[in-house]
Amino acid sequence: MKKIFFLIVSIIFIFSTAYGIDIVDKSYREQFSTDSLNKDFYKHQMRTVSFYDRQTSSVNGLVESFRGTSHYSYDLFTSSFIIGSKGVLDAQAFIYDSSIASLSYILSGQYKKAEKLFALFKREFYASKGDYYGLCNAYRTDMQRTRWGLKPGIDGNRVHLGPNMWIAIAILQYTAITGKTEYIPFLISMVKWAREIRHYEFPNNKKGAPSMGYGWQPPDWSTVYSTENVIDYYAVLRMLKYIYKNSNKNVASYFGKANYGLKDINEEMTNIERWLTKLILDKNKGTFNMGYNPNGIDRTDALDTISWTIPAVTPKRLEELGIDPFEMMQFADDNYLVTDTINDVEIKGYDFTNQQGRRKNYRMVWFEGTGFHVTALQTMAQYALKQGRRDLAKQYKDQAIEILSNMEKASNLINLIDKSLPYTSKKPTDKQIFTTFANEWEIPRGKDGSWVSSSSSTGWYLIATSAFNPLDFDVKNVNYKLFNN
Repeated sequence: MKKIFFLIVSIIFIFSTAYGIDIVDKSYREQFSTDSLNKDFYKHQMRTVSFYDRQTSSVNGLVESFRGTSHYSYDLFTSSFIIGSKGVLDAQAFIYDSSIASLSYILSGQYKKAEKLFALFKREFYASKGDYYGLCNAYRTDMQRTRWGLKPGIDGNRVHLGPNMWIAIAILQYTAITGKTEYIPFLISMVKWAREIRHYEFPNNKKGAPSMGYGWQPPDWSTVYSTENVIDYYAVLRMLKYIYKNSNKNVASYFGKANYGLKDINEEMTNIERWLTKLILDKNKGTFNMGYNPNGIDRTDALDTISWTIPAVTPKRLEELGIDPFEMMQFADDNYLVTDTINDVEIKGYDFTNQQGRRKNYRMVWFEGTGFHVTALQTMAQYALKQGRRDLAKQYKDQAIEILSNMEKASNLINLIDKSLPYTSKKPTDKQIFTTFANEWEIPRGKDGSWVSSSSSTGWYLIATSAFNPLDFDVKNVNYKLFNN
């Protein structure tokens, strides 16, 4: 009888660890989601894990960003479509997408799978790229690693700040959730690398934020400054600082060996805040511009300048800097909240930019961005409640539920494998172009006009459903072993 009892207990334990885990407090998570998503949450976790397992290359272990993309590509020089032998975006692993895959694995308790990706990227980070090092924006998934490293993907040898920082963000969350500290030296290497990138310099010789980095030109990436990329770096610095000050393990030795400490972190955070408030903030709009380049301030409006800034900088710090996060959220609704149709059914969500930013007569729901704006809504709901603004807290919470229900609706309507989501609500044909902004980033085309699963959209769907903020440590609602005494 005892053997049967222990067998049942073992089966229950195996079943629970294989089919669901709560990293985020369940009651906190469920308040932001639909009844059906709450009911199927653990199933959603496992479907997402299954999707990423399917996308994992058997050749080198990287996670592919898309699958089944069109063989046609548009040639700017001839202004015509050309056809290749393979899907244009097949066998490509964008490292930002890999960070989202890693976070999804972590949220699903699949730590070993995240660790495999981190080991790959740690080794590749230190591989020389000529005059610099770091992670390329993308890698081929159909080629083995050689003694010189992984084969760069469609972006060539571009090594940009933001994607590298997103790998750091995933590792920071892994470190805090598992309590394992072996990746802290790598994290310190990454922030020291970012500190070495050319920084904006004010007329009074004070430093601002770092540029986008290195690699294939034009443009000269050391002269281009992206708000999105800078915010990623700020989030890394802020979380690394929290680990230094609040870890229940002795981590100071890692910083000492690297000759890097709180003074260095604070200096860089000050540089970034100076750049954001003195150069990039548009006081008339109450939000941030897209960045800066040799032509001056890039005044294009972009969703991520709001949706990532609020969870990363935090609403409290924004207000301390004289910036109203409530006004920023209203700007997002006024400029980016759109509806589109899928199978003649209306879907509501957030676009990359507004009509002025794209300068075309179509709008679309960007599922990745819609997912991370849900994180901003959840962050603002918490903040509004702390401020005693209960009506506004409820408004943000209800809006998060509504947007998630639309992502759920889209997932069911499109019905891709593992309930994955495409990049946007547009399904272009083989020779149809939809762009994210005015003249850049074509929406992935599917082979013969089919839907294409997106690793980033699928991951953010789980992150949003989990009510998890990857850009900060929500110590109140997340079980962080590194901070438990």
